[in-house]
Amino acid sequence: AIKGAMLTCILSDMLEFRSPTTTAHDRWVAEKLGAALGVSIPEYATEMFTAKSDVSSFSDAALLKMDSKEYELDGRLLRVSVLETTAPQVLLDRKAALMAAIPAVAAEDGAHEVLMFIVDILNEQATLLIPNDYVRRVAERSFGVTVTGDSVVLPGVVSRKKQIIPVLQ
Repeated sequence: AIKGAMLTCILSDMLEFRSPTTTAHDRWVAEKLGAALGVSIPEYATEMFTAKSDVSSFSDAALLKMDSKEYELDGRLLRVSVLETTAPQVLLDRKAALMAAIPAVAAEDGAHEVLMFIVDILNEQATLLIPNDYVRRVAERSFGVTVTGDSVVLPGVVSRKKQIIPVLQ
């Protein structure tokens, strides 16, 4: 059971080795655990991410808070939220409701804004929801993109720790 929990944690945290935070040691340990358990890592990761992608029972507010960290930018407190999924369209279909819930979630936490990134694990990209001009400016300055709608796709972005937080401006 402990080996299974360890393997699950590594694969989840490293997005089955897709995350730039993955180390050679992470891969080595996961492969040893998979072999010891007789588990196919690709098959197990697919099952795990499919289960994780079912967010139908969560409210919009719960999704905004589910995996988030506080971050201060220019004197403003931000909640930087990330939802990792193999089914991003399910979340994008809820985009209007998620953006409508942002002000209340931010106020409840004493934050100025919530930056919601929907990470598409399989295509290795994130979609940032753009609910207002402030988030639009942050997206354009931070990621060097031009935002024309209520979301922007960020190819290659999958890690809050290495690819989101360090570039926010």
